[in-house]
Amino acid sequence: MSLSNLTKLEEKAIKLLLKHHTKGLLQSELWNKLGVSSREGSRIAIKLEKRGIIKRERVYANERWTRKLVPLIKQFDIKPLLGAPCPTCPYNDNCGYQKTYNPMVCPLIERWITSAGENGAADTNAILLQNE
Repeated sequence: MSLSNLTKLEEKAIKLLLKHHTKGLLQSELWNKLGVSSREGSRIAIKLEKRGIIKRERVYANERWTRKLVPLIKQFDIKPLLGAPCPTCPYNDNCGYQKTYNPMVCPLIERWITSAGENGAADTNAILLQNE
């Protein structure tokens, strides 16, 4: 699934749908929020569905059959990863399973997790899950 080559309108549609990620949005609601015709909106929805970004579900709403648009992607919060030592670590090339350095016992990672928890700068549980 590629998110490249999206139009500004398609990007805006995705952002709106991500706000309603659990319930989805009726396509007519999305068209109104985007300020486009149903024809233009349908083209956007079909294109996003073909790319695997959304699914279109047939539902009965407002006394007629319509489509509900549900995103298949989720937003990723990078805040827990900010300040991680690994991308800039000088030992990165020699780090990993059965290498000179091991991320499971890395003092830099330990210090980063500890300081994140103390400062409240990041969600320590999310950091810990990333490293497991």
